[in-house]
Amino acid sequence: MSVFNLKGAKPLGKGKFLTSGGINDREVQGLLSSYKRVTASGYTSLLEVDIEGALPPGPMQVSPKIDGATWYLISDGKNTALASPSGSLIYGSVPLLDEAKKFSSRCSKITIIAGELYFLKKAGRPRVSDLVSALGGGTKAKTASLGFAAFDLVAGGKTGTDIPPDSYTGRYEALEYILSGGKRVKAVKTETVTTPAEVKTLYKKWVEKGKGEGIIVRTASRRIFKIKPVLTVDAVVIGYTLKNTKQKMVRSLALALMRKDGTYHFIGSCGSLGSDANRKSLLKKIGKTGTESNWRCASSEGTLYRFVKPGIVIEVKSSDVQSENSSGKPIRKMVLSYGKEGWAALQKMPCGSLSNPVFTRIRGDKKADKTGIRIDQITDRCFVAEISQKAVAGLLPESKKLLREVYTKKSKGSIAVRKIVAWKTNKEKTDSRYPAFVVHFTDYSPGRKEPLKREVRLAPSKKEAQIIAKEILVENIKKGWVKS
Repeated sequence: MSVFNLKGAKPLGKGKFLTSGGINDREVQGLLSSYKRVTASGYTSLLEVDIEGALPPGPMQVSPKIDGATWYLISDGKNTALASPSGSLIYGSVPLLDEAKKFSSRCSKITIIAGELYFLKKAGRPRVSDLVSALGGGTKAKTASLGFAAFDLVAGGKTGTDIPPDSYTGRYEALEYILSGGKRVKAVKTETVTTPAEVKTLYKKWVEKGKGEGIIVRTASRRIFKIKPVLTVDAVVIGYTLKNTKQKMVRSLALALMRKDGTYHFIGSCGSLGSDANRKSLLKKIGKTGTESNWRCASSEGTLYRFVKPGIVIEVKSSDVQSENSSGKPIRKMVLSYGKEGWAALQKMPCGSLSNPVFTRIRGDKKADKTGIRIDQITDRCFVAEISQKAVAGLLPESKKLLREVYTKKSKGSIAVRKIVAWKTNKEKTDSRYPAFVVHFTDYSPGRKEPLKREVRLAPSKKEAQIIAKEILVENIKKGWVKS
């Protein structure tokens, strides 16, 4: 049986494109997903200014980072195709695949090569947005402009080899041999250097003066660094949490960008706001613009955001933006509309997630409109699926409460509270992203360094949810606690 599913595909130029289910072999699909998960979690993002201070001395292999999407070139002895981590498939008469088929005699029966699928351009650097347009072009797709820059050997190798070499040097040498002479398909340019200063020189050559989106640095200790130019984004503030209710200063800000249909896409939060003076100043500007919201969003500390009217635009800088999680699945964030009744949740849709955003300044010259806070600031940097699709409020069944118990305890002049709530979501059949049952435990103690603690446990059945709830109560409700 072939590794590939070649049925039900749509035209892509003279080739075929299957959006999902392109891999028949579970072992191969698991290998693609696990490689993406392991490599993504292993990257460390840096900015150019961090190069000399963060990189270790010793041999390092440096490659340009091309602005595209991670795909796999797979040969199973009969067919050669491109597969994405999520199971999309490109096969048939596509120029880069026609070229790759010529290399099949140089590699083992099943060979999987990881690389960057990108859009070839004569002038300017490749953009992931160009790739997205090409893959959505149907019979008119510009498949002649698709290129593949191979950067790692996942499975197989040279003829007669079933397992890739352990060292990256060995795997790269195998790539160079297999793809020798390629034009649209070739091993990514790689140079070996020994000092951070040499890395910086290559960064200037390939990124500042060349077509690279950034650079990838592989060290002798197997650490992998991704170095890109700093990304600045202008986003609107839609909510905030307080750092200290007595000192009246902001702890973190909830941010959003505007989609082309005028809705707002939540992109995450920013807690790096600078000095206490900055935090107090921000609260003065946004604290009086509170509004209602039917969507609840909690910070990483468990505090619910207080929503505000969309008016204040701030600039944040980030080392990177990702649109997929470590498993290769799209990162989904809530899309909201804003009207007379405040914020209304519509639907969670794919979006980019900023890496370690840092507040830079308030943009008094920017408006919270399609120009000032456009979503393109992210989509120009990474591929985001369904970005043109309209978000629609989903009609999901209401949850049913199974248990709610509150306990209090007086201690040193204050009252501690512990609450447990369990419910059946009734949504798991409608939307697979919802669990069947949820158990939520809240522990509030005003005298503790971290006053609010939360624990959320998921369960597949009512019986399992009841067991979890009982375990939590036995562990946390002891002598002195009074049921309210």
